[in-house]
Amino acid sequence: MCTFAVSKRAWLIFAAIQIIGSILTAFGTTYSESAFVRGSWLVGFLLLFPGNLPGLAVSAALIHIRPAYIFFPVAIVSNAITWVTTCAVWRAFHGQVTRRSQRYGVALFMTIWAFGVVNTLHFLRTVTCSDCSFPYGLPFTLYRNSGNAGSGGLVLRGLAADAATIVAISLLLGAMWQHVAVKRS
Repeated sequence: MCTFAVSKRAWLIFAAIQIIGSILTAFGTTYSESAFVRGSWLVGFLLLFPGNLPGLAVSAALIHIRPAYIFFPVAIVSNAITWVTTCAVWRAFHGQVTRRSQRYGVALFMTIWAFGVVNTLHFLRTVTCSDCSFPYGLPFTLYRNSGNAGSGGLVLRGLAADAATIVAISLLLGAMWQHVAVKRS
């Protein structure tokens, strides 16, 4: 069985949770004093956890784009990466990861997940300068919030450098894992 294989039933459960969470969160965003509306938003928010954190961070940084176009796709993709990574790590800890390609694949997903967590925390930090270009992204700047100069936006060089860093770190982790696995056998 493939390391990243998630059963159809598990994907259906994942999809149902994401759909219900998206509906409740979208319904709960309307301004209302109703406890039901606020409660539905909270339930939807919790169902979309942990993907809602990068969704909120990115939608807060990209203020020129409507939040619904940013929040839900980022939240669902982040949750899918977390879902697949969790399944792969579970299989790795239970000794079901034996092939070299599986080790490198798990290392790649774990690196992507770690970069997502680090960049989410970086996006959620307090803006210290409202009239200058405020950088977001670790280790390289992915996005600049435009200040008075108006030079903000996506930084493609930083995005490419981060992608290369993710690949390099995952190759290094996969090679170390492979080396340890060969020594143990």
